[in-house]
Amino acid sequence: MSDPMTMSAAEVEALPEAAAGEVLAAWVKAKRAELPEALVQSRSKVHAKLAKKALYQLRSSGVAVKEAEPEKGPAPAAAASPREELMGVISPMLGTGDRAIFFARPMRGGGVEVVQGIINDELGLTLFESGASNKSTFKRRLDELRALKDLKVLIVPWERMRLELGRGLALCERTRTVIAPDAENALRRFGVTPEDPEFPIPALEAGDEALAINAASLAKEQELAQWLPPDTLLTELVKEHDSLEKSPLTLTGAQKRERLEQTAQALAQTFLTAPMRQRYARRLWGMAELFDASGRAEAASLARAEARRLFHTQGESRFVASLFHRAVELTEKPVPEVDVQAPSRMPAPRRSRP
Repeated sequence: MSDPMTMSAAEVEALPEAAAGEVLAAWVKAKRAELPEALVQSRSKVHAKLAKKALYQLRSSGVAVKEAEPEKGPAPAAAASPREELMGVISPMLGTGDRAIFFARPMRGGGVEVVQGIINDELGLTLFESGASNKSTFKRRLDELRALKDLKVLIVPWERMRLELGRGLALCERTRTVIAPDAENALRRFGVTPEDPEFPIPALEAGDEALAINAASLAKEQELAQWLPPDTLLTELVKEHDSLEKSPLTLTGAQKRERLEQTAQALAQTFLTAPMRQRYARRLWGMAELFDASGRAEAASLARAEARRLFHTQGESRFVASLFHRAVELTEKPVPEVDVQAPSRMPAPRRSRP
């Protein structure tokens, strides 16, 4: 096969499905959209579907992608009314890697199937509940979620939601997380297929290092204020705190705090393994999208810069260090939890009868 980066849409269209998929994967890896943008217009449904998938992957990694032009042809005698897009909701990311989802899909015979669930970025789809409703009820609840002032959410089209579900499904297969039969059947009806959850983060940009100086300020954003290190590492800090409190040495409050900060710094350095750097990079990349959607361009820019640094370098992360320093504060004075998970604030679907 020729160099995939030099192949034209016509050449790829002549390839079998597997080989065409490999070529498009190379373009996604290179962060280039020209070939999939051209191939998405293919008369071959198989190749057009592969190109469409590649474009979703490019969009999710931050690459600007042109919208596909509608096919030109004779106007129908009686134009059908356009099908209304059913938007969905993705909540902010919790420090545990959980995101709540809420969406609806049309049902045969009328009405919609409403789904709410949770996708974890390690385990996959850990909650999936669905039931019958009607479009007006769903849209009314969607408007209520959009209007919330204390909870910002992402309002996304179905194809984006399907990508998130596909990543969750792939993680379930990888970690052997059990999916209930009714949830599995629903995903199949919706046309959800596994998608690679380990999407790459774009390369470093000029100015990322300068922005990294202020990365710790991200922890002040409402949605990130509750991000903390894993429980196992929090336990280490609590043990150190208790040890200092019971120490026979005469230590001032400032000295105890300094010891705890040193312990937190050491834990932060050992915590940032390569897989953990990638995980937190993807979490921040997702949060940057939410910051953009809620009018916080500065926070979005900072989150993307820190995500690129975490993914592509081995340097210290002031943002991750801030999570451990925040944990030190919690050992001394607990703070109220911030409600950003939101499944309980999303409507419980009315279950359909079997």
